[in-house]
Amino acid sequence: MGINAIFNTASSSLTAQRIALDVTGENIANVNTEGYSRQRVILDTAAPTTHISGFPLGSGVNVTAVQRIYDNVLNKQINDGISVQGNSEQKLSSLKQLEPYFNELTGNALGDAMQGLTDAWQSLSLNPAGLAERQAVLGKATIMTDTFHQINNSITNVQTFADQSITSVATDITQKAKDIASLNSQITITEQASGNANELRDKRDLLIQQLSKQVGVTYAEQPNGSVTVKLPGGQDLVNGINYATVYSNQAGPPVTSNTILITATGNPPPATVPATDTNVTATIGGSGNSLGEIGGLLYTRDTAMPSYLAKLDELAYNLAQQTNAVHAAGWNLNNATGINFFSPATAIAPPAPAATFAGYSQNITVAITDTNAIAAADTNPLTGGTGNNKNALLLKGLADTPVAFAGGVQVSTASYYNALVSSVGVDVQSATNRDTQNVAFIKQLSSLRESNSGVSLDEELINLMKYQKAFQGASKVISTATEMMDTILGMIR
Repeated sequence: MGINAIFNTASSSLTAQRIALDVTGENIANVNTEGYSRQRVILDTAAPTTHISGFPLGSGVNVTAVQRIYDNVLNKQINDGISVQGNSEQKLSSLKQLEPYFNELTGNALGDAMQGLTDAWQSLSLNPAGLAERQAVLGKATIMTDTFHQINNSITNVQTFADQSITSVATDITQKAKDIASLNSQITITEQASGNANELRDKRDLLIQQLSKQVGVTYAEQPNGSVTVKLPGGQDLVNGINYATVYSNQAGPPVTSNTILITATGNPPPATVPATDTNVTATIGGSGNSLGEIGGLLYTRDTAMPSYLAKLDELAYNLAQQTNAVHAAGWNLNNATGINFFSPATAIAPPAPAATFAGYSQNITVAITDTNAIAAADTNPLTGGTGNNKNALLLKGLADTPVAFAGGVQVSTASYYNALVSSVGVDVQSATNRDTQNVAFIKQLSSLRESNSGVSLDEELINLMKYQKAFQGASKVISTATEMMDTILGMIR
């Protein structure tokens, strides 16, 4: 071992320090890159050789790996949390679209409309034959029915928007699955050729994280470096370089809502065939549609909005049935009785089956247009006089008269509506709390990841100086060895 060995040792150090400087520079360059994981160089002493004096001596330094600082368990926790957070965010967004229509502080909500009709009946009872009072009754009743229609439309619109959004989310899921499969291929090829695929892995992890927000997934890395990704129901979404197509399909009447289907995997996947592809509508959102944006959309479409619609329909039906029963028993100024105030007719007394009042809030209208057709009296005006107001008083008192709702609940229509408004408020507050908690949880996990895998500029600048000094030191060793060689050559001359 001679001067050449000194050159070799110093040369290996120059190479190692240069690689370390490259990695440090890459870390600094990507300090603000989303999903980037800090890298570090793993250095190891080169194999020792036997010195001329007989003792072993190291022969320099080798770069054994460029390590990616990464915590797989923490990353899975983040992805699971993001899936739940995406779900709560979507549910909250849907509820907030609906909330303004149940806001009693605006002065034009359904509660105000119902109270307006009650007040109109009160005014009519004070002047049963008054034209203005009768016109007020019809006007307030029309306002109330229009408000029912408006709220029904708003709920239906939220439901429709959720259904339509499923299509775009499904398309995005497929695109991300395709991109993950492509990265699987690149990572496998790179690592089989002993290349460094750290940054490709970062990109893949970021895609899986973004995918997790849309749909709850499980994933596992395979021995060749690729990952398999599965939907909550166990269906393969990505398998190596192969991926599946997730898409929505509307079969048409009587089914008008989109179903969600998945094809077999392939690259490219097989053509979509709704008749034979797997229907994942019931499972893709996880248990109770609690995972991912798509679970939130399905919950909105299939659970939350139908529940509100059913309550609104039952309220409209029971209110109409109560009013019709009293009104039909009274007499109007045309000396007629047996006339319904609202249509459609409400033949079944509450509590009625859900199918009976389905869609009633959309269809309820005032059945009469002639002010004389309002039955304010309890007897024929020919015998009881036009000043008879007993039926108007009964109609006015309906707001506080209990009626049977589903489940055997006996409450007034006003109280039932107040409970409906409260339930919307409670649901919004509950969704807000869940979303706030989930955001805080993700923030905490992200902070842990940042402390573990994120780039610290202070640390990298220290490394930069350390590797620079080492590089300069190795250069000095080469300079010294060169001088030694020149000295020896000069002695020979």
